[in-house]
This record gives sequence, C-alpha cells and structure tokens, in this order.
Amino acid sequence: MATQSFASIYGDHQDIKHAIHLAKQFSKNEQPVLITGDIGTGKTLFAQEMANVSVPHASLTHMYCPILNEETLQNAFTEKNNHILYLDEIGALSISMQHQVIHFLETSPATKVIASSSLSIEALRVSSTFLPELFYRLNVLHLALPALAERKTDIPVLTNAFFQKLNMAPDIDPSVWEALQQYPFEGNVQELKNIVHYAASILEGHTVFLHHLPPFVLAPLPSAVKGKKEEHQLTLMEKQEFVFLLEAIKSLNEKGEAASRRILSELSKQGDIPLTPQQVRNRLDDLEKKAYVTKGKGRAGTKITLEGLSFLKSLDGYIPVQ
Repeated sequence: MATQSFASIYGDHQDIKHAIHLAKQFSKNEQPVLITGDIGTGKTLFAQEMANVSVPHASLTHMYCPILNEETLQNAFTEKNNHILYLDEIGALSISMQHQVIHFLETSPATKVIASSSLSIEALRVSSTFLPELFYRLNVLHLALPALAERKTDIPVLTNAFFQKLNMAPDIDPSVWEALQQYPFEGNVQELKNIVHYAASILEGHTVFLHHLPPFVLAPLPSAVKGKKEEHQLTLMEKQEFVFLLEAIKSLNEKGEAASRRILSELSKQGDIPLTPQQVRNRLDDLEKKAYVTKGKGRAGTKITLEGLSFLKSLDGYIPVQ
C-alpha cells in the first residue's frame, strides 16, 4: 500500500504518539489486542490501521458486540481467509457469548483477535458482567487510548485536519480556540469532528467565529451549575444515583479496589444510570457532606462509612437498582 501507515490518526501529543507506536508493534504479533478508551477516542480507527499494516496484510472483520448473535460470531471465527476479527465493545456480550469467544480463542489460534471497550482496563477487570476467564485471555497486548481532554494541544491539529477532509482551510478566530480549549469533550475526537462539520455547514465567509460553533460548546457542564441547587429533598433520580454509587463503592471497597470517579463513571454506563466523571464528582461531594462517604487521595479512593451503609439500607428497600 502506498498510503502512510496510521494516516487516519491525527495528533502530535506524546500520548497519541505512544499509542501509535504500541499499535504498530502489536500489529507484528499474533496475540490478542485489547483496546480501551472513552467513546470517540478512535478505537475502531486504530483496529483498522493495525490490520492495514499487518504482515501479511489482513482484512478486518468488524463485529459490533451489542448486536452480535452466536451464528455470526461462529462464522467469523471459522473463516479461513486472512483476516483479523475485531470485537467492538466486547463488554456488551452476554455471558453465553463470552463463553463462545473463550472456546474459539482456544480452538482457533490462527485467528488474530482485536477487542475494544469503552470501559477502562480496571473497570473491565472488576465488572460483574464480564468473565475473568475472557478478560485474562484478551488482555495480552493492552492499548489504552488517551481522551481528548488529556491531549488538548492536539485540538488545532485535529480541527484543521477535519476541515481539510472537507476541502476547506478556513481561518480560525482566537476566541474559537479558547472556547474549544475550555470545552470538556466528553465525546472526544468524534465530538470535535462533529463540531467541525457543524461549523463547516453554516460557514459563509473564510473565518470561523464563535457564532459558528454549536450552542452547547459555549455553555458546557450545565449539571455543575444545577448541582448547586440540589440541596433540598432528594428526587427519585437522585436516590437511584446515590444507591448505585454507594453500592458500587461498597462492592469495590470489599474487593480492595480503588473506587475512583473514573471507574464509578464507567461502571454506571453498564446500567440505566450513566454518569459522567463530573456528575460522579458532584454526587460524591453531596455524599461526603452528609458523611456517607470519605474521599481519599490517589489509590485510596472513596470509602463508604457506617452512616452511608445505614443510609443505603434505608433506601434499598424501595429504590429499584439495575
């Protein structure tokens, strides 16, 4: 192939350069690769680029796990052509399907597997819905992709690259760069790409100004403002969130695992109460003020108190928890 390897991955930050370096090295190895990263960080792009540079060159068979059935999975593992099987969002597989993957990994060693998950490696490991046997079979070569918030110096590189793909090269007003630097980008690179497409669709001149950005970019984190007004009686949603957080913290404490904001946020996305890290932080602040938890620094994480256990017991009887 004449195209440059990993040409679809943009960025000069050391974290993304390190990820590309590891991905190139892993492409030379037949062992399973487990890619983790938040939504929108480019897990599928990395998987495709790894297939592109593999020797011999292999096609990528993309299996989206949330809608995957056993027959499709079995056919993918029994294909004889040179291909790499990509199991996208592996944590969404049912337990029975996870057993199938374990079986195929044991009986089809010629098939290289790349799996991905929006959960971190720590959250996958402690998840009650992901088999430890599968985790340790897949977690041979681990590739962690950085969030855009961790490499905001790449925002100009990415923005210009996305405009170039649209055959555009507009000037960018300094106020736009400032707004983008302040935005949290919970949708990561994909969200920045969406913002560029929005601006491109309404741009009439040659310069992108603030009014060309989506309105939500200029008013981020409404939950942080709202959280200051939630001092009165708990709503049903708040009670459900508190029950989830206290039960998750209690479970992690019992396992000797650190109950960090990141892991609590990732675990929440497995159920019906998804919380961003910022929302988790706000809820933990409320729980700490009520002496239901204590927040430690670093690896200590958050601990549930006796008052928290009592409060959890008082709520658990009538608040449904998924």
